[in-house]
Amino acid sequence: MTTQSLNNQSYNRLSVRPWLKDYWLLIVIVLGGLAMENAIFISKAFRQSTTVDPEAAARLGSFVGGYVGTIFALTGVALLFETLKTQKQSYEKQSFENKYFELIKLHRENVAEADLGDASGRKVFVFLLREFRCIMDVVRRLAESCNQQLTVAQLRHVAYYCLFYGVGPNSSRMLKISLSNFDPTFITAVEEQLNDDGLKDKIRRERGFPYKPFEGHQSRLGHYYRHLFQMVRYVDESPLTIDKYAYMKTIRAQLSTHEQSMLLVNSLTPLGCVWWSKRLILEYSLEKNIPRGFFDPSTELDTGTLFPKSYFEWEENQPE
Repeated sequence: MTTQSLNNQSYNRLSVRPWLKDYWLLIVIVLGGLAMENAIFISKAFRQSTTVDPEAAARLGSFVGGYVGTIFALTGVALLFETLKTQKQSYEKQSFENKYFELIKLHRENVAEADLGDASGRKVFVFLLREFRCIMDVVRRLAESCNQQLTVAQLRHVAYYCLFYGVGPNSSRMLKISLSNFDPTFITAVEEQLNDDGLKDKIRRERGFPYKPFEGHQSRLGHYYRHLFQMVRYVDESPLTIDKYAYMKTIRAQLSTHEQSMLLVNSLTPLGCVWWSKRLILEYSLEKNIPRGFFDPSTELDTGTLFPKSYFEWEENQPE
């Protein structure tokens, strides 16, 4: 047998199987109905020696039309209802996916349009995380000098708010109001230190920032996280019977390591705590791709106390 013949046979088998899978119920109903309709003539009640008794057959026809026909009519109505229901579900899923992919497209555009000096796109989040770490160093040092016994979480809270609001004529006012639960002398010292032009220039040169640091990213980060949250909640709140985790994996695939890291830092402050209260971080593994040791557990963030075992991607191939 030639290769072409084998290929043709394989193609025929593959094309027949999906057809049988889709229409098996219809085939069973038709064949079963035809079998029942003709099998009854085997009975002696409907035969005159070798021929069919017309009167008996006529009575059978009346019975089938009046009783069995009604059953088939009801079955037809039920199948029609199921067909309409399936069409409605298909339309709703298509509408959901149309908006879902539109939201992903908008997210990509938001990231592509982000810029910080000469940096743009995903590179922006690399510098944002670098700036956050610089602020953490300043906040930690000033907390010690001001005799503030703050936990790592509190230091991270203050540092992120400084990154978010920044310092300046208007920014400093918003920053102090948002951190009013902390010692005002300590917050004033942090604001004055970050507002020092000498420190800004020094940090800019040493850390290679393509912009002047500590001047805030409220408009940039606020817009980014609002849209990201809207996209995630759109999937989470969908009433459709879908694999929500699969859709969330696609969203997570849009986030770079530094985006996921900044999202985690944001979520651990009052500004982003809704990510945890809605269980979005844990349920959909939105931080799954953060590498091992990316954060310093003693001075920045201990992921081991936040997430269950086997949460991260790097843990999947770890020996038991």
